Amino acid sequence: MRFARSQGRCTPIVALVAAALLVAAKLPAQTITSSRFHDPDGITADRTGLRPDTTVQLHPPGPRYPRDQESMGINAAPVVAYVIDTTGRIELETVSFLNVSPPEFIDAVCAFLPGKRFEPFVVLDQKWRVLLVEMYGFNHWKNRDTTMLNTAALLVKASQEEFATSPISKAVRRLDPLPHCTGAKR
Repeated sequence: MRFARSQGRCTPIVALVAAALLVAAKLPAQTITSSRFHDPDGITADRTGLRPDTTVQLHPPGPRYPRDQESMGINAAPVVAYVIDTTGRIELETVSFLNVSPPEFIDAVCAFLPGKRFEPFVVLDQKWRVLLVEMYGFNHWKNRDTTMLNTAALLVKASQEEFATSPISKAVRRLDPLPHCTGAKR
């Protein structure tokens, strides 16, 4: 008997919750606003992260090792995520550093990225903007640090898979506040 009465009192609450859910279902979805990632809904992620670099003969083939850090034997392995546009260029404003690296190495990567070109990401004859994660290893031959490289490689793999299997809005929320290349506008 007591149960029946309490159930009767809950009926208006249940109706109110159901009405709220119906109204919410008709509201437009909230999109993520980002200062660096324009049109996040137009970005996809490739689980493999295997976008071939199609740059014609880059010289040097990777970021330049900062001289002072190289002479001191300082190593770093910056892990960076960025969006490749439909022409194969990196959207420089989206470059985000996923791990802590000395500023000299971040600057070296930021100076290198504008020259990279990729094959566009095509699915069913449509080009997509794609989120990619890469590592740039600066490892001095006298003071080699394979543990640092292995840790960075694991972060690349885990991040690429996370971004490819989660809503892109979650990736943008994670990447937007991270350190990035300053002055990167096209």
